[in-house]
Amino acid sequence: MNGRCKELRGYLVQIDDKGEHEFLQFITNYITGRGPFFTGITDEKSEGRFYTYNDKKPAKYLDWRWFQPDNWWNEDCVEIGYHGLNDLKCGTRGKYICEVP
Repeated sequence: MNGRCKELRGYLVQIDDKGEHEFLQFITNYITGRGPFFTGITDEKSEGRFYTYNDKKPAKYLDWRWFQPDNWWNEDCVEIGYHGLNDLKCGTRGKYICEVP
């Protein structure tokens, strides 16, 4: 996923604030169809401490879906969905969102 974003000279999307989160929810829900849509947020290295792949800094904005994150079956990647963010297994087939500066 991130490799393709790098080819575009970008990175997996980082959610910086509520406005960006709402915009991404609109795009994923109403324009591009069903997900999951992966973001560049993970807690792979330290469970429960979410950071961004791009700069390895703590994630700035996390608006979780109800009862998430739950780390069901070792879920370390974050997807954006209809009712908020959800943790998901990194190897799950899905789409991704690139951010190009």
